Amino acid sequence: MKNKIKKIDIRILKYEEYVKKHPEKAYGYYCLGRLYLMTGQYKLAEEYFNKSLTKDSNYVLSKVGMIETSVFRKKFLKAVYLFTKYRRDIIDKYVYRVKLVRGVSSFYSKNDLFRTQGGGLFSILFLNYSIYYIKKLVDKESSNIVLKLILCMYYLKTGEKSFYTIQLFKTCVYWDGLDDVLRWNLIERLAELGEKLFYDVDIARKFSTIPDSKCSNEYVSMIFNTALKKDDKAKIVRVYEAANKYNKSISANLLWGYVYWSKKNSFYDASVYDCCKRLMKLGWMDNVIAHMLLKFKEKKAVRLGSETEKALKLFGYMG
Repeated sequence: MKNKIKKIDIRILKYEEYVKKHPEKAYGYYCLGRLYLMTGQYKLAEEYFNKSLTKDSNYVLSKVGMIETSVFRKKFLKAVYLFTKYRRDIIDKYVYRVKLVRGVSSFYSKNDLFRTQGGGLFSILFLNYSIYYIKKLVDKESSNIVLKLILCMYYLKTGEKSFYTIQLFKTCVYWDGLDDVLRWNLIERLAELGEKLFYDVDIARKFSTIPDSKCSNEYVSMIFNTALKKDDKAKIVRVYEAANKYNKSISANLLWGYVYWSKKNSFYDASVYDCCKRLMKLGWMDNVIAHMLLKFKEKKAVRLGSETEKALKLFGYMG
């Protein structure tokens, strides 16, 4: 954590220098806003996103940043109205839509979600007022992404059940960029409400990693398989490492598929070597696994060990 903060501090210094050299460019102010948002300094983040927009009123990333910051400052009505204001700029490009969904939905993982600071009466009244008026905007703002995300997170936390909440959950669960924990909680809540989406591959492929330690081995394998099919190296490794962390089993067929995919793509990550060893322990040895093991040895990336070399010799892959 300390290293992460240190890296962010270095980047802040870098962009402070950048804006000194390029005071009329929106980019530097946007980057500072993004960094302060990451460190939880939301007021400062808002100031820099605002400054970015004074330099370039069409800088859409700063518009997205303004909405995110409003959500994290619990100014929910403001966030909803900002989306209305910037709607066309954001929804016209897929990348901006995804960035907005990712940023706003990441609020769900905060411990103090919808909890009023200090629990003061004014704070409680303000929160209740915001949610009340957001609910009243549902019909008028039926395509407002931010409104739907705020209500989706709120209803999950409060446990509210109605036909509208089910429809809302079923809409949001499919959105690209949605926070992994939020997506998983939506699947679980929908299952409680009679909507079984655990085997929907289109949802499974949207996870960036294994979202919860309670995921079944079958679901972990499904997520892993979607990463393989997409040729997403970073995600494949993330899911594999998360499976190890949560002590989950990926099916042997998929493990072999990963080794085959790695051979085809000349991918020599440590997870591939681990995969080969697992398959060997299961008594699985063929030219694909042998080829990868010998490649690791050739690259001096690992020491095969006596047991592995013995197995390779036994099956005729080493002299």
